[in-house]
Amino acid sequence: MHMFFMNVKRIGPWPNSKEWYCTNIIILIIIIGNIIIIIIIIIILIIIIILIIIIFIIATIVIIIIIIIIIITIITIIITIIAIIIIIIINNIIIIITIISITILLLLLLSSLFFFFFLLLFVVLIVVVVVVVVVVVVVVVVVVVVVVFLC
Repeated sequence: MHMFFMNVKRIGPWPNSKEWYCTNIIILIIIIGNIIIIIIIIIILIIIIILIIIIFIIATIVIIIIIIIIIITIITIIITIIAIIIIIIINNIIIIITIISITILLLLLLSSLFFFFFLLLFVVLIVVVVVVVVVVVVVVVVVVVVVVFLC
């Protein structure tokens, strides 16, 4: 009689069985994990939107600075042309070549610094997003594996 009751198999998870509790725990962990992933994705999207707004503001400022640089360049070219005329009258062409080359070098240096700044900002944004997504995926996988082994 004792062996008969030992061989009886259950048809489904009953409210007081270990399978019932493990199923509920797994479902609860999956729901909590999905909520955490959704919250993290919303936070990442908010951060990306804020970074895009900041990039657009910085880009607007840089465009204004570039327009100012272009105006200063035009004024410099006009002053340089006037200086060329004066120097040609005085017969000192070497001084005007020096002024033009220094102006061009300064403008090239300034434009390359702005380009390097935007490139660095974009790389940092991509690295932050990739690291956050990898960390979230690893944490969710580890939690699911641990729960499955514990149950």
